[in-house]
Amino acid sequence: MEKQSQEFTKNSKHMDFIHSLYEARMTRDTRDQKVLTYTDCCERTYLSLLILLLLAQFPTYRQYASQYARMTKRTNYKQFRMYSTDLHNFVYFVTGDDAAMDKLKDAKAAKIMRQRSNFPTLALNRFLSELSSGMAPTSALQLFMTIESGLNIRNTDYKTMRREILDYSNLTGREKRMTVTRLLHATRAKLRSSDIIENLEKLAADRNLETGAVPDNEPKISVPDVNTQGKDLALYRYLVGGKNIVQLKRFIDLALSGKSIPGSVVQAYLPAIKLIDDIVKAGPSFVSVLKALQSRAKSTKK
Repeated sequence: MEKQSQEFTKNSKHMDFIHSLYEARMTRDTRDQKVLTYTDCCERTYLSLLILLLLAQFPTYRQYASQYARMTKRTNYKQFRMYSTDLHNFVYFVTGDDAAMDKLKDAKAAKIMRQRSNFPTLALNRFLSELSSGMAPTSALQLFMTIESGLNIRNTDYKTMRREILDYSNLTGREKRMTVTRLLHATRAKLRSSDIIENLEKLAADRNLETGAVPDNEPKISVPDVNTQGKDLALYRYLVGGKNIVQLKRFIDLALSGKSIPGSVVQAYLPAIKLIDDIVKAGPSFVSVLKALQSRAKSTKK
């Protein structure tokens, strides 16, 4: 009887875990998906993996990280799974086919970005298998570096967090608080309603790892799927001139990463700003024409 009671308690805890995932998921229906760009999914995949890597370093949270990894892992990620984790569904979009891209905010742009991306599914599954077994991941650095390259992760703060979390045990107390606080800022901006944020916030509270000394510079908006390579970038020369193209690319990359932009880089975008300013100064009818032109351009992309 006692054994049955223990088994029931164990199963109840497992069901509570599944229930909590379902209640908190941010990818549960089409409305949630339609606010996400392909770039959003890439960043959220990366951040979710950083959180798992951090949680797994604390004995109290290692079991949660293990369960989460177990529920995420699949041989492939070709199907959206309502009863899986947010991380599973982010990977579904990151590695998805045209049908998956059609569920996102800007399907055409997502398909272009998808064609130019590469995701290490086998390495991910090895990472998740090790976590689910309670083992320390043996190739975490290689996994994150490959994801950064394959998904074009440009945010330097995220890369800094990756370096610090991989070396977490060697950080000072102050460095640990700053690292976790930066991760909290990013998570609250990008994964606020996800199934993984609660345990990160619990960890920070339990271990006093959140500090007010770190400013929150994380952009709260969705990151558009902007291509800064090839044909799209080349066409910018009609707006800013050929001599500004290199600095213009840097302007766009910094803006998408939510970074401050040096004045010398802003100069490259001034011709485009001047163009818009001329239209605004010409009056409401000219602004309406510009907005109508934008609507036509957006409908052409679909």
